[in-house]
Amino acid sequence: MNTAQILTTKPYNHRQATLEDAKAIAPLMAAFAEERESADPSMTIKPNYNFEEYVAHQLDKPNSFCLVLEYTDPNSTETKTIVGIFFAYTYDEAPPANLPEYLQQEQEQNNPFIPRRVGSVLGLYVQPNHRQPQNIKQLIEGGIEHAETLKVTDIDVLVSAEQTGIHTLLERLGFVKAAVQYTRHYDIPADAQLPSLHPPHPELSEIQLPEPSAIPLRDPGTNQLIRNAAGEPAFLMPLRDENGKLILTHSKMPIYPTPLRDPLKNEWVFDVKGKLVVCPPVWDENNQILEHQGIPQFHPPAYQLANGEIHLQQDAEGNYIFCDVERDRTGKILRTPDGMPIFTIFSKSL
Repeated sequence: MNTAQILTTKPYNHRQATLEDAKAIAPLMAAFAEERESADPSMTIKPNYNFEEYVAHQLDKPNSFCLVLEYTDPNSTETKTIVGIFFAYTYDEAPPANLPEYLQQEQEQNNPFIPRRVGSVLGLYVQPNHRQPQNIKQLIEGGIEHAETLKVTDIDVLVSAEQTGIHTLLERLGFVKAAVQYTRHYDIPADAQLPSLHPPHPELSEIQLPEPSAIPLRDPGTNQLIRNAAGEPAFLMPLRDENGKLILTHSKMPIYPTPLRDPLKNEWVFDVKGKLVVCPPVWDENNQILEHQGIPQFHPPAYQLANGEIHLQQDAEGNYIFCDVERDRTGKILRTPDGMPIFTIFSKSL
């Protein structure tokens, strides 16, 4: 069921929010943050924080969604006012299939639990004069219905201790109390010497990054830097356009290409100049890097079979060959039923 089409008895209804709602939602999100701040001494709102930009950024994320509760004034049926919000986001704890192998292994090592498909509530707020139980109930039920359309396996909700009415409603909807969270706040003097709480990277001090956004490539087993034949460290570099500007995903994140790996040696591949070889991105008919479920897509390498072994395919000049993407007569990329681009199989035997 499309949550944007769900209607309830007037004067209240709810629908899915759009970017155009960001300005109207911002005061509600600010009020939610203020209530959270007053209930939790560990949470402090940043001075002069721009909630409109925050809301717009959340609405623009492919895996975030927001339902708004609208109130229709009985004296003016054409005027609808947003008086409540339900913000949530979904994520898959399993790494995406096209994530570089070393990152997949790192994620596997860092999580002992079977990955879930999670819907997580970011915030629920209804203005006090509209805070009737049925309004809160319809927002929560609408959010659950929308999350279920995304085939989540679990929905996580964090509720403050004093909101006993929400506790009861969630239990009626089949939720169970999984944990009780306690918090204790410490006031640290502004001039205190703070020990770093970031993970240690001792090798970073020994190397010079070619640019601030460069990521050193590491061996997933030993965490040692990967180096080319000349002993120079390898870096993953974010993609840039012809003007040197970062190319960003729809969620405003930089795009890092997938490095090429030798199927025989299970090692990263460098060209004759010692440069790390990476898979080229897939460009769509609008000259944008193609994304699937928010993940940029890259051309996979072509392989050849020689003496019973699989090798990366190269042309006469020694350049590595990558599979092309299939397109229709208009130049539009062909996709599988689940939205993945279809690549031309390019392999041969020697």
